Amino acid sequence: MKEEVSSSELHTTDHSLPRFKILRGRRNFERLFEKSTVLNSDSLQFRYRIYNDPAEGCYVGFVAPKKKIKSAVKRNKVKRLMRESYRKNQHLLQDLFSQNRYGIHGVFMAGNDQLTLESANTQVVDLLHKTRERLARFLPDNTPAPNNHDK
Repeated sequence: MKEEVSSSELHTTDHSLPRFKILRGRRNFERLFEKSTVLNSDSLQFRYRIYNDPAEGCYVGFVAPKKKIKSAVKRNKVKRLMRESYRKNQHLLQDLFSQNRYGIHGVFMAGNDQLTLESANTQVVDLLHKTRERLARFLPDNTPAPNNHDK
């Protein structure tokens, strides 16, 4: 039996992060790391690269380096926290690329294993706001202005 959907449920934002939106593949990471813009926070780093080809899409990866975080369990936990924080706040970047005129590849890198969900959320939002401000200067004027109501 079908459930009725209220009108308020129809207008909710989709906060899912499907697998196909996550940056994968050695070649993509190599291209990103050879020429990227770097933003830092306390224990996270965000690297991104803008592509003029809209077919590149908007993809984000999550990295916890083995040299900095020795335990695989801790690396996986940190990546889960970064993914969850990005999933909740991806709308801060997605609307800039909804016109399909540019593509972006980005990666969040953990600096240590002391990340909590609250600190990950705070740092991811801060990095996304910084990225959005930089992109607003780069992209043409008909792109919406930075969205500061979530800060």
